[in-house]
Amino acid sequence: MKRFTFICLLVIQLCDLSAQSKKSWPHIPGFDPALPTTLNSKESFIGVSALAIISFALEEFVFQKHETVSYYSARLAMNNEYAFGLKNVWQQNLGVEYRLASWFSVSADFNLQEWSDQTPLIENREKFGIGMGLMTYYRWYLLGKKRISPFIEYGSGLFWGFKEFPYNGTKFSINHSTQLGLEYSLQNENKLRLSYGHFHQSNYNWLASNPAYDAYGFSIAYAWKLK
Repeated sequence: MKRFTFICLLVIQLCDLSAQSKKSWPHIPGFDPALPTTLNSKESFIGVSALAIISFALEEFVFQKHETVSYYSARLAMNNEYAFGLKNVWQQNLGVEYRLASWFSVSADFNLQEWSDQTPLIENREKFGIGMGLMTYYRWYLLGKKRISPFIEYGSGLFWGFKEFPYNGTKFSINHSTQLGLEYSLQNENKLRLSYGHFHQSNYNWLASNPAYDAYGFSIAYAWKLK
């Protein structure tokens, strides 16, 4: 656990230094904000939700292996604004996840989020903020029974900031993430995950102002098996 904490702090420090350059981080081909494979709209959310329901139904009624394993999980994430690189968001999650099959898992997290905004000419009080929310995640594994397995993860949830984010946006928003990553299974059956991908935050035009925030960044997670 100490090694995991050290790695997390080192990666965050390196990414903080990179973010100071005001250049956006690279995006993953196939997960551009304009493509339907990226979860950043009501339509893509419906598609991902349907895929998750189908995956659950396949395991429950077709495969019927019932290998459900429960974990606690902790996650650290950071992302940098797409195109302009002026905004950074940091996230810390704590949650519970259920491995419904070797190839599919779901989780629910409490989410704490901070941000910085270096957009020119905005007031200092608008440059920093904090908020909280709830996130759900759906993860599909390519090699679920192997010690190292690539995965694709979609996440979606509700968020409330103590001030508007972006500065000309609203306090309430929907958070979406699309990540590609690797999971490493430890000998004690705990899991270590590292992923990179797209992050989207907006209010779906439910409120008057909707300047969406699109970004790319990394996520480090540790999951320990419930006894």
